[in-house]
Amino acid sequence: MTAPRNTRSTRNIWRPLFLVYFVCSVGVLSVIADDSPGATSVARWKDDRTAAFMLMFDDSCPSHWQVAIPELAKRDMIATFYLNPGKAEFTKFRGGWETNYWKQGMVYADHTMTHKGVHNMDEAEHEIGDCAAIIRKIIPNSDAKLLSYGQPGVGPNDWKITKDELAGLLKKHNLITRGEISGHMAVYHLKTAADMLALADKAIANKTAEFIVIHGVERIVPDWHYQDFWALKQNIFFPLLDGLKERRDRGALWITDHISAHQYQTERDGADVRVIAADDRGIKLELKSKADPQLYDLPLTLITKVPTGWKQCEVTQGTNKTTVAVAAGSIHFDAIPNRDPIVISPQQ
Repeated sequence: MTAPRNTRSTRNIWRPLFLVYFVCSVGVLSVIADDSPGATSVARWKDDRTAAFMLMFDDSCPSHWQVAIPELAKRDMIATFYLNPGKAEFTKFRGGWETNYWKQGMVYADHTMTHKGVHNMDEAEHEIGDCAAIIRKIIPNSDAKLLSYGQPGVGPNDWKITKDELAGLLKKHNLITRGEISGHMAVYHLKTAADMLALADKAIANKTAEFIVIHGVERIVPDWHYQDFWALKQNIFFPLLDGLKERRDRGALWITDHISAHQYQTERDGADVRVIAADDRGIKLELKSKADPQLYDLPLTLITKVPTGWKQCEVTQGTNKTTVAVAAGSIHFDAIPNRDPIVISPQQ
């Protein structure tokens, strides 16, 4: 963000009065000791939520768009959907996946083409690389973006490439693995809504991120004559969503997708905020992060102390401009690392 030029109110702000440095180290957020205007910290999670929580749906099940997505949208929530573009469950209903659900904010992820495993690197390139290519073809402007990868559950004789070979393939296609899912699968590990919400409460207590992996969701009306794999009962699924919503609405949870949580944490852990100038007329900050700006461009939430008497601020970074109310002497706002400086000025 650059400061507006040719206005008297902003021309004189940039005379450096003091410098304050803020550093995020891995897993720990440093707290600025002074309470001076301009003192800034990076929120642990977006919007200064206490923890992050992710819902993950595997295998392109029809119940995802028949039940799960409408219920998520009803509660203004999103989830990550791990697709298998080569399976009939996807190909039969390709139109909806291509044109509808991502427009509702749902995030697509790589679960391999067919979920059948791989026996050599040629098969792995097809299963993993082609799946990523199909998702990127669906989602506009996603060629240079990160995608989440979920390892499919197959037998030991059906997965023949090494961990190093897999790691190389994921790096080639800008894929980030969601990691170990043991203890996180609904129906198989987690039986009740209380079990699942306990994971959310664990994340809140530890100020960390947690997730649940769901396969099918029970379909009642119309009668489809079959249920998707490991169908989670609606009388468990709906209370789970309601419980997550309640925790979100009171500010405890950031309900997000895997890549957004990964990006935020990576940027945050390598972040450095520098106060360029600060006085009663305005504040100017510089936000940097060690994360690769080509892949890590998610806004971080900053908390900045403002001068006494400020009630409302205008925050500008480049062409982005927003108005923020002051609460308890501070403002919360989003800024993208490694971009233009951040200009904060009081509004009359």
